[in-house]
Order: sequence, then structure tokens, then C-alpha cells
Amino acid sequence: MNHYQIVTTAFGYGAVAFSVAPFTLIAVKLPQPDIQRCRQPFEDRLWRLDPSHPRALAIAATLVRYFEGQAIDIPWAEITLGRFTPAQQTVYRSVAQIPYGQTASYGQVAAMAGLPRAARFVGNTMANNPYPVFIPCHRVIRSDGSAGQFGGGIDLKRKMLALEAAA
Repeated sequence: MNHYQIVTTAFGYGAVAFSVAPFTLIAVKLPQPDIQRCRQPFEDRLWRLDPSHPRALAIAATLVRYFEGQAIDIPWAEITLGRFTPAQQTVYRSVAQIPYGQTASYGQVAAMAGLPRAARFVGNTMANNPYPVFIPCHRVIRSDGSAGQFGGGIDLKRKMLALEAAA
């Protein structure tokens, strides 16, 4: 059975979803103002609310620190990329290398990943990123400098980029 924790951040209610044995981070849900909307996808799947699992608490605390304006480390030991194709894994690892407070275009990420003509593939991969914040897809922008799309909404993406720029 899968589990989740709700986390209260400076930007609203987010969540971390995880499996217990072995402990693996399944997904991160970006903050939003409505706690019930945050919980609903997990409740629909009959996942168990587990507010006290120590490893999930540590990951949740990392999210809180991020939304307070601190650079964070990626919890690679808890993230499993094996469910993705090798090309997607390479894109996720490339995006994870974009420094805090900086951005890269979809084309630049494609080149970083060794897929120089795959900007659209990078966009599609980012659209399915289950680990936003940890794999910082909000740092990937259009080549013209505009924000582009984001699963948490364009306003949240802009706020996250501004938070990092202010640090």
C-alpha cells in the first residue's frame, strides 16, 4: 500500500507520497491553498495518510525549507527513476543539475542530456515529472525567456523562480 503526508509550506499545502518497504518517494504534490484538493488524488487511490513516517517527515521538512527560500539537496536515495526510459532518466538528471536560482531552456536541457534536437521531448518529460522541486522542472523555460508551462500553474512557477532569484 502507498502512503502520503501533507506538508504545510509558505506557499500552501503540498504532499509527499511514498511506499514503505522499501521506502521510496513516489511523488511530490506542489503546494496549493486548499488542503482537501491536495489530499483528494491520494484518497481517490485509497492511499493511507501517514503523518509520522520518519523518512517521509525528513523529505517533507526539505520541501518546507525550499519554500522558505533555501537551496536543498535532492534526496536521490529515495527517488527511483527506474520506471522511466533511459532518455527520460537522462533528462531528469540533467534538469537536476540546473543550479538553484538559474534557468535553462528546453533546448539547453536537451543538449545537456545529449539529445540536441529533443526540446519537445524534454517538455513532455517535464510535464510528467513526479518529483517537482527535487527535480526542478520549474527552472526549465522557453528559449525566448518566458516561463512556459508548469504542472503547478504558471503563477506558482513564477513565484518559485522569484523565490530562488531573491536568495
